[in-house]
Amino acid sequence: MTAADGVRPPANNTERRLLDAALTLFAAKGYAAASVREIIEAAGVTRPVLYYYCANKEDLFKRLVRWTHAAADRELARVAADASGCENRLRAVLRGSFAFCAADPRVPRLMFQTAFGPPIPSIAEFMADAGAARFLAVQHVMQDGLDAGELAGRDAAFLAMAFCCLMDHHINISSRLPAPDTHLTPELADALVTVFLHGAAATDSRPPPAA
Repeated sequence: MTAADGVRPPANNTERRLLDAALTLFAAKGYAAASVREIIEAAGVTRPVLYYYCANKEDLFKRLVRWTHAAADRELARVAADASGCENRLRAVLRGSFAFCAADPRVPRLMFQTAFGPPIPSIAEFMADAGAARFLAVQHVMQDGLDAGELAGRDAAFLAMAFCCLMDHHINISSRLPAPDTHLTPELADALVTVFLHGAAATDSRPPPAA
C-alpha cells in the first residue's frame, strides 16, 4: 500500500483549513518542531475539532501527506505510461514532478524537512512508503529502457536512484527560492534528462534563458 491509497479529499472547509495550516507549519518548521497548538491557532479551530478529524499529530501529518500526494502519484503513473520511449517518458516524469512541486512549494519543503531532518522513528516507515510510488514509477521506466536496449547497464534501481537524486536536488533548491515556477520549468526538466541520458560533454543541454 502506498501513502496515497485510501485517501479521501477534505470533508469541508474546516478540515481543509486544518490541513492547509498543518502544511504551512510542517513545511516551515518540520514535523517535530510544529506543535498542535500552533496548527490549531493558525487554522482558527479548537483542539477538539482537530481530534474530530485526526487522532493526533502523527495522524494529521499522515493525512496531510496522503492528501497532497494522491493526485500527483496517479498523474505521474499516467504520464509515464502514456509517453513512448525511455527519453520521452523520463521527460514526462520530470516535467510532471516539477509542475507539481512548483504549484505549491510547501509540499516539497515538507517532504525535504522531514526526510533530511533528525530521524523520527514513528513516521520513518510511512515516509519511505510516501516516496515509493514515484521511485517505483521511475524504476519501471528504467527497466523498460533496459529491456528495449535504450539504456546500458543492468540495474534499474540504481538508475532510478541516480535520476531521482538529480531531480530532487533541483526541486529542493528551487522550492526554497522566490517564484519557484520560474525555476522548475519544462525546459530545465528536458535539459536534465538530456544530461542524465547523454552526458554533459555529449550535447549542449543548457535550458533556454528565462524570459
